Amino acid sequence: YMCKVIAMVCLSGLLVACGSHDVIRLSPEAFQQVCKDSETAEAAPVTADSTNIQQNVISIGMQISVTVGEDSSLNRTYPIPPNCTLDIAAVGRIKVCGLTTDELTAKIKTVLERDYFTHATVTVAIETQTSGNNVTPAAPTGNPAAAGIVYMLGEIGRPGPMQLPPTEEFTLTKAVIAAGGFTTFARGDHVRVIRYCGTGRKYETFVNVARIMKRGEFEDDLPLRPNDWVIVPQKVISFF
Repeated sequence: YMCKVIAMVCLSGLLVACGSHDVIRLSPEAFQQVCKDSETAEAAPVTADSTNIQQNVISIGMQISVTVGEDSSLNRTYPIPPNCTLDIAAVGRIKVCGLTTDELTAKIKTVLERDYFTHATVTVAIETQTSGNNVTPAAPTGNPAAAGIVYMLGEIGRPGPMQLPPTEEFTLTKAVIAAGGFTTFARGDHVRVIRYCGTGRKYETFVNVARIMKRGEFEDDLPLRPNDWVIVPQKVISFF
């Protein structure tokens, strides 16, 4: 009986992995190469499409508009707060930072078509770009990892955009320290990093930053690249 249970659990995990088309999960080692390899192989200039992908990623300080063709009373404009959570009319609470406008559109559309409409015509648009921290992307240089910004979210001392230094390779652990370190309830052993490549694909990896810091295993640290998203989750606290 126990063997059957284990087999069912494994099969369920496999089906979830195969059914997920939104994000590609990689090991930290493989994650380091995803955009770098494509840039080196193609040696192509930045295209309008790849620029649009980065510009359409929602972040703290932006203002977005949501319109629903079937019901104008649901049309709203939302500023993105530091906790990245919006209470969207008729949809509910959604974490929006790190999503593209297309991904948020799909989430809203799914809920509306499940609960209210046979077909929902939804549009999400970015009205204003990030300005609260006076951070603007730096111009590309010969070292793409030494220019631009990354976004720090979740259980971190100072969430928000962070400028990458132009003179050194900036790693995940350095970014956590620069952002004020982990909060009391941070899960530092499961820090999520999201990266969008110029092709529009979305990748993620998870890094045990707490272990790297505790043991000084900085050879296992993850170099960050412009427009990476770092999300520090909260510990699950049980009182039983």
